[in-house]
Amino acid sequence: MEQIKWVFENMKGSRWKFFLGSFIHIFINLPLIIIAPLFITRLLDLLTARGDMSSAHFLILMFLVASLIRGTAQYLVGLLLDSSAADCLVTMRTKLYAKLQSLASDFYHSTRTGDIMMRLTGDLEAMRHFIVWVCINAVYAVIVYIAGMAVFYCTNAVLAAILTAVSPVTTILVMRMRKQTGPAYGRVREAVSRLNTTVQENISGNRVVKAFVREDYEQKKFEERNSAFCEASVGAASIYAHYGPILNALSNAAIVLVLIVGGILVINEEMTVGQLFLFFTLNWLINDATRTIGLVINDGQRFFWSTQKVMQLYYARTDIKNPMNPYFEDLADGQTKERGQVEFLDVEFKYDRKPVLRGINITAQPGQTIGIMGQTGSGKTTLVMLLARFMDVTKGSIKIDGVDVRDYDLHTLRGKIGIAMQDVFLFSNSIDANIAYGRPDMSEDEVCAYAAMADADGFVTHMPNGYATIVGERGVGLSGGQKQRLALARALAYDAPVLVLDDTTSAVDMETEKYIQGQLANRPGRRTTFIIAQRISSVKDADVIYIINDGVVTEKGTHQQLLAKKGYYYEVYCLQQGTGFENEAEGANVYA
Repeated sequence: MEQIKWVFENMKGSRWKFFLGSFIHIFINLPLIIIAPLFITRLLDLLTARGDMSSAHFLILMFLVASLIRGTAQYLVGLLLDSSAADCLVTMRTKLYAKLQSLASDFYHSTRTGDIMMRLTGDLEAMRHFIVWVCINAVYAVIVYIAGMAVFYCTNAVLAAILTAVSPVTTILVMRMRKQTGPAYGRVREAVSRLNTTVQENISGNRVVKAFVREDYEQKKFEERNSAFCEASVGAASIYAHYGPILNALSNAAIVLVLIVGGILVINEEMTVGQLFLFFTLNWLINDATRTIGLVINDGQRFFWSTQKVMQLYYARTDIKNPMNPYFEDLADGQTKERGQVEFLDVEFKYDRKPVLRGINITAQPGQTIGIMGQTGSGKTTLVMLLARFMDVTKGSIKIDGVDVRDYDLHTLRGKIGIAMQDVFLFSNSIDANIAYGRPDMSEDEVCAYAAMADADGFVTHMPNGYATIVGERGVGLSGGQKQRLALARALAYDAPVLVLDDTTSAVDMETEKYIQGQLANRPGRRTTFIIAQRISSVKDADVIYIINDGVVTEKGTHQQLLAKKGYYYEVYCLQQGTGFENEAEGANVYA
């Protein structure tokens, strides 16, 4: 019942609609379901007895009025419950989406995209169905069954006892069905989550699929996941399909008993025709209530499984959150001093208890350019993640302008850092909207200026709609170099005191890279810049270059100082230049 309590707690603002709808249903609609047949019962008794017919018109009128009121009540109940459920879903979806914005990257590493999408769509739809249909029909089934049986016993105890004999068998079947439907719907939910993930991955990675000629493999994988979903759905549906006919058979058997025993009682004048009609009508309602209980249990199990998944996301915890008293930078004061000092002080970081960085000490003064190189997997990108607090250090500290990043308000901290990620992501929007993503109030001239700085203006202006051109999802339709230049323009346009370029020019040619470096060096205002790269040409002009291997700083110095050490940097230099150190002067023009 924890799930039901949680749903109603989150219906704040729309609970009155649910309770008003429930009130109308319980105190107007349901009584009329039982009362309306009583008018017909009395009318039939008058007709068969050929007695005083003066009240016949009144009975017919009352039946019509009751039917009209019941129809109006049903309309109001449906309207109120649907509105309440819609309000609840809007609120819940907004809260869940806000939660997704606050969760750290480790959540996304361990959770399938399809599963996240399922929680925001199918699982919430199960909650809506519970509010609109399951709750109200559970009440309907219980009240109709109890009220119907009470009328039965008041009308004819013998016939009522015969019908009651069917109830224990029905109860046993319903309880057995309940035990089986829960796990079955858990399998259905997992299957549809896997199916959604397969589709999402295939769409996002369609170029890779085509490049490696794996269309048939992906088609087969999809068919397997689709078949698994189908089997799980059929398995869940077959449970009710198995018990449904038995419940229906019991209901029909009860109707036959009513007709046989009731007919005999009418013939023996121990029961009137109207009373037989009442038994027949109420028995049909009770049988419908019995079948509804089965459906309620079936759909209720789906609700419990879905809501449990939604609650897991709702209550998901993240270690990356604002401190109790976050630091908000005083911009007025900040304008009177240089901003952009960055310090890594004895930084250590472990991922799943595995050391990634150890004893990292890096200092960048305002306006300096820091180059970072190292082997693949040495922990270079992890530095970026720690700087922007996508993850927290295990030991040591990182300071920006003398303040530990863990003491900053998260929005303030990330407002100080412009990042061009290694894994470029562009939104399905116009080019100018992508560039101005961090500063949506930018003018068109500013967008063009930053695009030119990143050497993107040239190819953008040749596109059919220029800066209004819509790029495909994740930048589909653009080359790797074009995407990198747009990502760089977006980071530059953010105009933050600290700029981080994570392998940003790896997909552009040497001439373009040289142009971009010139633009970065000559841009107005001092910006502390971190350049993470594999190319010597990207970092050789940096004020200080750090070499990180196996999570440790192994070399530090300027371009010339590192060449003189003849370590890792020197080896990479010779490899990329295609010359030995003794012939360095001959190949120096490569990186000039």
